[in-house]
Amino acid sequence: MTTQENTYVAKTFAGLEPVLMKELEALGGTDVQLLRRAVSFKGDKQLLYRANIWCRTALSILHHQTEFNFSTKDDFYEQLREFDWSGLFGPDKTISIRAAAHNTEIFNNTLFLAQLSKDAIADHFRDKTGRRPDVDVSNAQVRITINVNKDNCMVALDSSGEALFKRGYRKASGPAPINEVLAAGLIMLSEWDGQRTFLDPMCGSGTFSIEAAMINANMAPGAERKTFGFSYWNDFDPELFAEEKAAALDQRKPVSARIIASDNKGFMLDIARQNTMHAGLMGSITVQRNDFFSYRPPANPGWVLLNPPYGQRMKYNDIRVMHTDIGDTLKKRFSGYCAGIISPEMDAMKHLGLKPKRKVPVFNGPLPCTFNIYELFEGKRKEFVAKRKRL
Repeated sequence: MTTQENTYVAKTFAGLEPVLMKELEALGGTDVQLLRRAVSFKGDKQLLYRANIWCRTALSILHHQTEFNFSTKDDFYEQLREFDWSGLFGPDKTISIRAAAHNTEIFNNTLFLAQLSKDAIADHFRDKTGRRPDVDVSNAQVRITINVNKDNCMVALDSSGEALFKRGYRKASGPAPINEVLAAGLIMLSEWDGQRTFLDPMCGSGTFSIEAAMINANMAPGAERKTFGFSYWNDFDPELFAEEKAAALDQRKPVSARIIASDNKGFMLDIARQNTMHAGLMGSITVQRNDFFSYRPPANPGWVLLNPPYGQRMKYNDIRVMHTDIGDTLKKRFSGYCAGIISPEMDAMKHLGLKPKRKVPVFNGPLPCTFNIYELFEGKRKEFVAKRKRL
């Protein structure tokens, strides 16, 4: 049966929660609620499989198992040991524990919390079956999350296993590649219509272009994946999983939008071509060598997304000049386009000389960034706004 309703939590990057919420609602999730860097929702087993296969902006999807209050470390251990772990998976599966503790004096060391949790789970299996599951820190089949807040503990299983941003197409990358989930989320935040020209003129390893092509082609990012975390649970339904994968593959269609990935470095274009090929999108994305600052975009307006270089190797004056040049290039050559730019350089972004239509705070890894969306036009902004109101 797949009709039993369960509680799930989909993890994501800060700033992408509203996009993920829309994805989950479209897939059939109920009681969908925004959390910090996450979205909670309810649904059955079929929805869990479907969400893992289809969600573009989820990093992982947790299946809530139990919650309890405790007063001491011994009390915590006993309650966790008594939980029916053997009803979820067998002792032949490898496990890992991800532990977090907040606002608690009982557990001021997350490593100890993880170790005590592992002992409680292993002792449960020893008592029930005479066997203890092995621990695999790097590639466990069953991944367990323990979240302690004050005297409360929430326990969940990671249904995704390997992180969902690992689509499988990125076999190579350049320095500081953008995460696939973040790239997809920024494209969706940019409100690209999925049809007009999409330009990725500082493409690096091609992630923006590949994610845009996948969106346009209705390619489910997890449809080619053989296993997820839920594949190792006792209630895994291989037939249902196969049906959901087949249904996802059947919904793929040819790429209809013009998507151009370009860069001024030949070795990055080689990487972008490799990744495009591994994504099964060779011929659907145009990969070409161009310098953004001398680039002549197609006449038919569309969208342009940029992730400009930054970092300790660039002096502030260099970053400021680069952003000034980016703004000048966008104003002179990209009239009629919409532009999205992500950058941690908040001050340098002011030197673009453009007024953003929208600003979204996001994170690129540990770096706080802003994702700004611009409407590009000729002439004065007042005239552009007045003309748009008349349309």
